[in-house]
Amino acid sequence: MNKETAERYVNEYGKNLYSFCRYCTRDLDAANELYQQTFLVAFEKDELEENANPVSYLITIAVNLWKNRLRKAAWRKKIADVRAAGEEELAQIADAGPSVEEEVEQKQERERVRECVRKLPEKYRIVILMFYMEDMSIAEIASALKIPEGTVKSRMNMAKKMLKESLQNGEEGFGFVVKAVPDAR
Repeated sequence: MNKETAERYVNEYGKNLYSFCRYCTRDLDAANELYQQTFLVAFEKDELEENANPVSYLITIAVNLWKNRLRKAAWRKKIADVRAAGEEELAQIADAGPSVEEEVEQKQERERVRECVRKLPEKYRIVILMFYMEDMSIAEIASALKIPEGTVKSRMNMAKKMLKESLQNGEEGFGFVVKAVPDAR
């Protein structure tokens, strides 16, 4: 792969991949390392195709690298030592619509949902992030994780139940709309 092609992929897909790495690792340094390793592996393999879905391919590499890292850590310590770190706020796009109070409420709701997603077990958190954050289809997730589509759907449903329960047990009146999982995309 030449330098221009590599730069184009980083510019086009880097932001989505980095965001996924941040959610997956929950740690800035680990996310940076995973992001860099993902692109290194992708460029070494040189299998990125124009007509295929490069984001899906990059996410698959990132998931596999992350799983390998967790397995190694678990093997070394006999317990996976994943620590949660404070997440920096995402830059908000200025919008004249909502009032300051509405923005504060929305920010609190988003942070509450993020926190609940962070607390999900790894196998559920990854499918939720891939589906909602990266907008990958059930088939793409199944292919990336090398599991049956039914398992992906099952994990999605279980994750949604866990999120719904977690959110309902918190503040009263907090609403959470869950996107329906289609049979196939």
